[in-house]
Amino acid sequence: MTAGFDTNLLTGIAVAFNAAAIGTWNTTGVYTATQTGIVLGNIPSTPDRIIALTTYAVSDAVMADSVTGLQVRTRWGGADKRLVDDLDDVIFAYLHAKTNWTLSTGIVVVQCLRNSAATLGQDTNNRWSNVANYYLDTYRPATNRI
Repeated sequence: MTAGFDTNLLTGIAVAFNAAAIGTWNTTGVYTATQTGIVLGNIPSTPDRIIALTTYAVSDAVMADSVTGLQVRTRWGGADKRLVDDLDDVIFAYLHAKTNWTLSTGIVVVQCLRNSAATLGQDTNNRWSNVANYYLDTYRPATNRI
């Protein structure tokens, strides 16, 4: 079976973050304590520094235009919340208002805009977490779409 649209979108974003030195993308999901790991889906218990990417549907037109939500959850260990905020700022600067972008997986992102963001507080291990939601206007052809 070939990878679907969401898998290709998330993988393409992870590869782009890795290339921009925002985090480390490793298909095995295994990271050292000093790396900022990039994962698709659920946040693992380690490492302390993580970027978790997930997608959700926002809207689809009859034409091959879709808006796909990209949720970016970040976590950083330690008492200083500014570190997770700094990571979010780097991600915002990279993604927000990015246009006409073809990911390494072939997905075309027409435009990317942040829609919302919030702090999630600290977990039981005193690691700070934030979440941001980006809307990606994408070209998503399908059998029944024009």
